[in-house]
Amino acid sequence: MAQSHLNLLASQLTALQAYNNGAQFAIIDGHSLDVPSVVAVSRKNHVPKLEDSDAIKIRVAAAVDVVQNLALEAQSQYGVTTGFGGSATTRTRRTVLLQKALLACIQCGILPDFRSKGMKDLTPEDYSLMLPQDWVRGTMFVRLNSIIRAQSGTRWNIIESLYKLIQENVAPCAPLRQSISASGDLGPLAYISGVLTGNPDVFAWYGEGEDRKIYDSATLLRKLNLAPIDLIAKEGLALVNGTAASAAVAALAIHDCHILALAAQVLAAYAVEAIKGSQEPFQPFLHDLSRPHKGQIEVAANIRHILKSSKLARIQHEESDPEGQLRQDTYCVRGSPQWIGPLLEDLMLAQDQIDIELNSTTDNPVVDIDSNYIHHGANFMAMSITSASEKMRLSLHHMAKLTYSQLTELLNNHMNKGLPPNLSVNEPSVDYCMKVADVAAASYLSEIAYLANPVSTHVISAEMHNQAINSLALISARYTVDTIKLVRMIMSTHLYSLVQATDLRAMEFNFRSLLFEALRSETMSQFGHISSIAVDDDDFFQGLIHPLVVLLNASTWEDSGYRFEGVFRKLSGYLQKQLKPRIHADKDINLSAIEEWQEIMSGRAREAFVLSRDTYVPSAGSKGHDMLGRTKALYKFVRGELDVQLHWGDPEKDKREIGTEISKIFRAFENDSIAPILLDVVGGRL
Repeated sequence: MAQSHLNLLASQLTALQAYNNGAQFAIIDGHSLDVPSVVAVSRKNHVPKLEDSDAIKIRVAAAVDVVQNLALEAQSQYGVTTGFGGSATTRTRRTVLLQKALLACIQCGILPDFRSKGMKDLTPEDYSLMLPQDWVRGTMFVRLNSIIRAQSGTRWNIIESLYKLIQENVAPCAPLRQSISASGDLGPLAYISGVLTGNPDVFAWYGEGEDRKIYDSATLLRKLNLAPIDLIAKEGLALVNGTAASAAVAALAIHDCHILALAAQVLAAYAVEAIKGSQEPFQPFLHDLSRPHKGQIEVAANIRHILKSSKLARIQHEESDPEGQLRQDTYCVRGSPQWIGPLLEDLMLAQDQIDIELNSTTDNPVVDIDSNYIHHGANFMAMSITSASEKMRLSLHHMAKLTYSQLTELLNNHMNKGLPPNLSVNEPSVDYCMKVADVAAASYLSEIAYLANPVSTHVISAEMHNQAINSLALISARYTVDTIKLVRMIMSTHLYSLVQATDLRAMEFNFRSLLFEALRSETMSQFGHISSIAVDDDDFFQGLIHPLVVLLNASTWEDSGYRFEGVFRKLSGYLQKQLKPRIHADKDINLSAIEEWQEIMSGRAREAFVLSRDTYVPSAGSKGHDMLGRTKALYKFVRGELDVQLHWGDPEKDKREIGTEISKIFRAFENDSIAPILLDVVGGRL
């Protein structure tokens, strides 16, 4: 991992930004595709440039000549004068018809009935049968980049026509399910090819905005002023024999995974703050020992940088801290560098595998213009994409597992150092805030765990046992995209909880400030005249404040009225212990004075609690925002730009459902608007 994960993500987001604003253009030249260019073309409708130099056109033409010459010789050539796959025992000189027969047998996927339905009549079930349009755009982009390498044997007019589809934002309707990614992603590529040939029973999306509709290919070509292509020897095979669909989907997935990997680090740091954890586990000494794992060191450094200015995360454990009974934080709080670090390394390796596939020749057979021959192999076997996708899904699962562990600790009043159960702002008996969001997160994690299983262990021999091994790369990439959606859901739920917890910490700070001040004044009023205590007697008052904090933290599950009565009833024992050596010799501790002190303090505690809660305003200038380290940028983004509301647990105040607010964060993950905020938190820049 020579380059850091953070630098990789920052550079890719910078490139994507340049593609989107027209400062940079992706180039189709057979060698220059990368993940940001695939994302830009697929999701942002970026129109790449086609390298159309004379040198490239000469090579493309030379490859066509090699195929056409070999087609005339006595020696059979696979897919040129033979059948396909396990049927390569057949021979024919009808090379044009052979290519039509190839597309006809591949175009067997299940799709909606486009002829009887208008676009507006398509149901969710119909859409579930088709590859998403952005995947199809990416597939055409990647396949075109392979064909232009002049090792497929396709004419320049095919390259131009396929490029025209990208330019005009055409998305052929291809089946979601069909490909086993053995002889390439045959299904999607055959339907894309069907548009080029003008097959009236193959359909495609075309148009912009409300004018975007589904047309049959013959009609579409007329609209585009393109002539249907009559395929010659090998051209049908050249179009469909490639890993373009699985490589494109995997490229989109790795982009999303990198953002989620950064989010996992930022949320881990935020969890340290929300739970009042220690910064000690992230110090350099612990990560530069005998096992200098680069991923682990990077994560520790990022979290350390995030927490440096935090007023919530402790520098290290202090024995005198009343909230520090647990000598060290739990594994999910202090072990995130060791947990996330190896995942970064896996994702970097997955990226390398995808980058290579994006710029590879994935045909069989491969045309060699230097030797004037066609060579047979299995470059279309996209096992590298399967391997990359399985790394991604397992990494995603581990991120989600960490996130869920932190979430459940945050919601558990026995572990979160003074926050109420379920992060309730109102009285716990009538406000259950995140209780069922916890259940929802468990459902997401369970499904993620199921999807994390490898796909490659489910290979089934296909096509006359010719494809006895096959990569299932597109299936694996699809499941990775499904997993990404679920990880976004669980992280959105966690981030919502962290921001809710931030505001609760601010209310807690304001409440305790008022309460501790009241404790000093009321104790002096009741007992100052019979003892040697003074208002600035820190030894005396710390002897009350420390157990008071412990009692407050242990009682957050109770409604405030009962809670503070119990807290000060128990605290009275500490009061008497503290007063005893300080009482004047001629004075005694009056039991009725202790009881009066209990009653007054419990009342003042409830007043301070309600005041701190009801007057709090969550905002970028709030106490909650100011207490955070670099995560304040994320708090500001959620509360400000996304307008995610605090859940008060009061029907008069809560005008939006919890799910509505969590969904805002989910959409910020979906549209990448959260990515630059996450980068800013760790100090990266676009």
